[in-house]
Amino acid sequence: MENLTRNAKLYVSKRIAQDKTFLQKVETARKWAGGILFIASLFITALVGFIVLSPVYLLGFVLRLQCAQWIFDSLTGAWFTFAVTSYEVIYGTKIVIQGDVTNINKNRCSLIVMNHRTRLDWLFFFAVQARYGSLRRLKIVLKNEIRHIPGAGWAMQAAQFMFLKRKWAYDRDGIINALKYFQKIHLQPQLLLFPEGTDFQPFSRQRSREYAEKNDLDDYEYVLHPRTLGFTSMVSYMKQYNQLEQVVDVTVSYPETMLQNETDLVTGNIPRVIVFTIKTYDLEDLPTENDALLARWIEERWREKENFLREFYKFKDYSYKNGYTYDQNLEIERDTFVYLIGALIFWMLLLILTWYGFYSCPYLGWIFLWSVPLCIVLSTVAGFDTLFQKMSAV
Repeated sequence: MENLTRNAKLYVSKRIAQDKTFLQKVETARKWAGGILFIASLFITALVGFIVLSPVYLLGFVLRLQCAQWIFDSLTGAWFTFAVTSYEVIYGTKIVIQGDVTNINKNRCSLIVMNHRTRLDWLFFFAVQARYGSLRRLKIVLKNEIRHIPGAGWAMQAAQFMFLKRKWAYDRDGIINALKYFQKIHLQPQLLLFPEGTDFQPFSRQRSREYAEKNDLDDYEYVLHPRTLGFTSMVSYMKQYNQLEQVVDVTVSYPETMLQNETDLVTGNIPRVIVFTIKTYDLEDLPTENDALLARWIEERWREKENFLREFYKFKDYSYKNGYTYDQNLEIERDTFVYLIGALIFWMLLLILTWYGFYSCPYLGWIFLWSVPLCIVLSTVAGFDTLFQKMSAV
């Protein structure tokens, strides 16, 4: 009898273990399927949108209309909104935005500085802009390699994002040209800059430690020491060309799951919760007339980030306090939800109409296919940013 009982228990334990293994495999497959679908949806909408909608925005540049860049930036902003829809509405990522958000103005020229915890922080920051800033005005300083991604990279070029090769003599001219272009077309940019220069990885962490030892600075565990030259130069140039009004200091944190790079998206490791903590500073409160003091100012902000993140990851406690009342936040979230659903409907309709067009007229499909290598050549040899600047009415 005892042997029967023991065998029964062993059988039940074995079945439970098998069931757990099966459920784990199912969950892994579900994540992979979700991650692949997420990447595919972003890639396909960006590629189709850039090529299929080209008659809309290219006509504006060919006719040298004053609103040509505005048209393209609006289409780009619609894709940014779709990206937010993908991870917020479809995958259920919870976005928490706390701090001083009431001073963010959609129409003000601002420099946004943020710690670079993962390679995709900029993608998730779209959620903040969708609520309080302007996705149409948003410009980002990114690594040069991203400009060659089919669809998304081409659109970022044309939207006048700034791609850095980490050679200051080259990068400086590109930054100034872009900011001068914004001045000419009367665009008040909201520019996202990562002063750390790269995302937080073991090798970059080691380099930051070595830099701290060499310069007798504190060793940080949660952020990298900022590169002050890029920040001070950007403040100076934006003040000169774009009437910079505000610096928005953003601290991003991931209290639960975290994806480090693009490959994590494939496995479906999309963060469940992302917390953005905001501080705003009016330009007159910064020592903009002295680069040394301004460099010290940004270093102090990063020291505050380190202290904040040390406490944050210890307790993982966050609030929704952002200066707005409960009813005001509820209204903002409702408006944002409608905005996100509208973007989803727009891009789904565009894909359906594109497929129908290819099906009913195969020549359109061939035109689309030949457009891809043409865009690859143009983006590599000339650059859509340079082309659109030359085609502009100004």
